[in-house]
Amino acid sequence: MQSVEISGLKEIQKRLEGYPEAMKKARSEFFEEAGREMLSTVRRRIGGQGYVANVQDQYIGSGGGYAAVRAKAKTYLHGDAAGYITNALENGHKIRVPTSYAMRKRESRAKKDFVPGKYMYRMTNADVARRLTEEGAREMEKKLSLIHISEPT
Repeated sequence: MQSVEISGLKEIQKRLEGYPEAMKKARSEFFEEAGREMLSTVRRRIGGQGYVANVQDQYIGSGGGYAAVRAKAKTYLHGDAAGYITNALENGHKIRVPTSYAMRKRESRAKKDFVPGKYMYRMTNADVARRLTEEGAREMEKKLSLIHISEPT
């Protein structure tokens, strides 16, 4: 009776069992690093005295599949929600014109009707996404090369 023996099959099987967990861990680590990078870039682009920059925070998806930067929830600056102020800073806003009679007698110092936005999120997204995509692919390959499956000898 003839028999066929495959050597190394159990070793390959063990490596394959660990692959999904390793892939999930590598992806999660990548998005944590990407979140830190995006947060520092957004804070740098906001500038100023740090009031608005300090209410920004990074968020990682529950499955580790994405990273985001946004204003902290339930945080207020000068009586307004931090997200409201961040949105006005990002997209620009109209300048309020005094409505009371006493205020209208005094001339407004405003020279424009609209303040342009800083677009700190939009510019960060374009800049960081391109760079992190290239670096991320290399890092994922590097981390997953530890689980490299070789042909049995």
